[in-house]
Amino acid sequence: MSNSYIRYISVAEAGAGNPRNDTASIVPLQDGRLLLVWHKYEDGPGGGSDFGLCRIYAKTSRDGGLTWGEESMLVDVHPGDHNVQAPGLCRLPSGDLLLHCLRGHHGANSSSMCLFRSSDEGETWVDAGSIWERSAGQWLQGGANNMNVLSGGRLLLPFHFGTGHQGSQHNTIGCFLSDDEGRTWRQAGGTVDLPMRGAMEASVAELAPNGGELIMSIRTQLGAVFLSYSGDWGETWSLPQTSGVRAPESCTCVRRIPSTGDLVLFYNGSDYNPARHHYGLRTPLSAALSRDDGSTWRKIGDIETGPYEYMNVNCLMTEAGDALLTYAKVVDPQLVQDDKSLPFERKGLDLCLALIGREWIYK
Repeated sequence: MSNSYIRYISVAEAGAGNPRNDTASIVPLQDGRLLLVWHKYEDGPGGGSDFGLCRIYAKTSRDGGLTWGEESMLVDVHPGDHNVQAPGLCRLPSGDLLLHCLRGHHGANSSSMCLFRSSDEGETWVDAGSIWERSAGQWLQGGANNMNVLSGGRLLLPFHFGTGHQGSQHNTIGCFLSDDEGRTWRQAGGTVDLPMRGAMEASVAELAPNGGELIMSIRTQLGAVFLSYSGDWGETWSLPQTSGVRAPESCTCVRRIPSTGDLVLFYNGSDYNPARHHYGLRTPLSAALSRDDGSTWRKIGDIETGPYEYMNVNCLMTEAGDALLTYAKVVDPQLVQDDKSLPFERKGLDLCLALIGREWIYK
């Protein structure tokens, strides 16, 4: 795909013994490098499914994300668990790095959100405890795996929860909060819920520094991206409303553009279709812009299109307003053969990066 304002990078390609790479997070290092973490699946029980075997890996870039190397494993799976997945990176007000990731406990419909801390720019990591341990139900954060570091120093981790198996449970969104750089955590009183499968995979952005006002974009089964707002640093949230942006049941990512204060939303710009998996295909990968704190949205355009599907998006915004967008990319047999009976493919997923210039967002 050609675009003068976007550069497309392959970070980790699926191959023999490695059916899936996705759910990434990037943080700039003090020496100018970029550190990226993701979960890398291996052949074994579950294959490339959400409950297959995967571990947390890292790569670095010395050229702004154009090339990636120095691959290493950061977090191993524990005996008796089916995987460790969904890593997210952030820089704490003290300057240390914080890594969070989810351990899935085998056969227990349960998970734990683990923390690791680094004081040497990711060279070494120490166990920093957990946000929750052995939940009753498959609690998780989802595709846009991001720890929000708010302007006042608070850490906010959105997640969704329910009882039973992940695929059949009704989901509700909540937030865990920390005001001491992740040493202690508490669950906020406010939650967000929606009909059908519920509210899932929240992405949160701060509307303006120091005001306590936040916006949340939500994965739903309702044919659109829904939004909720908080005016108290994530303690409580408004009744969610549709954004008017059409979308299937898929991950979204909302970010504030530092240089302008506008919002950009990354999502799958396809129609609701109950005959398809996840109520519509996860293609194209699209972006929309809001200049009024999410009240209205204008579609910017499509970043990538079929016969691929795109999922588990995350974005690092630069101070200049450029976007480093990570996502998983897979050829969908339904798009190639137009056979609605074919299953959703969970192997052959490549981890990709789009370096999106501010000029494209404001074209």
